[in-house]
Amino acid sequence: MASGEQQKGLRTLTWDELEPWQQDNHFIIRGYRAATNSYGRSLQSLAHIHNQTVNIWSHLLGAVAFVAAAFLLHQQLRQALQFDLVLFGVFFAGLLACLTLSSAFHTFGNHSEVIRQCFLLGDLAGIILLTMTSFYPGVYYGFYCEPAIARFYWAMITIFGIGALIVCLLPQCQRKPWRHVRTAILISMGLSGVVPMTHAAQRFGVHQAGLQMGWDWYVGEGIFYVLGAIIYVNKVPEKWKPGYFDIWGSSHQIFHACVLIGAWCHLNGVVKAFKYNHDPQTMRC
Repeated sequence: MASGEQQKGLRTLTWDELEPWQQDNHFIIRGYRAATNSYGRSLQSLAHIHNQTVNIWSHLLGAVAFVAAAFLLHQQLRQALQFDLVLFGVFFAGLLACLTLSSAFHTFGNHSEVIRQCFLLGDLAGIILLTMTSFYPGVYYGFYCEPAIARFYWAMITIFGIGALIVCLLPQCQRKPWRHVRTAILISMGLSGVVPMTHAAQRFGVHQAGLQMGWDWYVGEGIFYVLGAIIYVNKVPEKWKPGYFDIWGSSHQIFHACVLIGAWCHLNGVVKAFKYNHDPQTMRC
């Protein structure tokens, strides 16, 4: 492709034309936006095709879809108590924060080096928030009749999340060579959910844990999150055929899809657990 080619009305750059701070994945060769030093001009790129288009719109539209899901769910869960609504609200707040901060990062990532770094930190914070706020309702319903256990796991994930946030904010962890460290921290935080899930399975049995906790849905969620992270870190499939997945189908785009599917799985698990623990025929206490 020629240098500075037009992508649907937007002049895009190749890897070699980028400023050093814009270079992140050398297997993506074309479709880059030039640095703008302008929020307005970065926003204008929403209407054009470039190598961040899918990353921006996947999570932006995903956020809209989950807002709609929240309203529909509120109409369906008639038996919800005030604390149930708080827990669902916390989960949706964390999810929407993650998706909107991610979309904002990919939108304004070409503004300038300083602004890009600020939005990157917001993106990381959103992932941590999603992990924490997903944890709360899952543990609550999994140990609905064992509130002391639920509170213990709430404290655990809160401490873990705050620690992860502090580490990710450290200056040295913001450099590109630390990309794998950041990813490992986020994966470890996500995998911490295995602890209460295993506890529930041992205490109640896998089948019962699936009913009262939504255990089976969380397994699916974990599979998609870990799969997406592995694909993202290993830059698959673009490293197999550099330049072929510049606009569509890159590892980061697949990662975004896995996040959306994982969040959908988690929501289904929480709804399943909520219904079980509020149905007079199945509730344990």
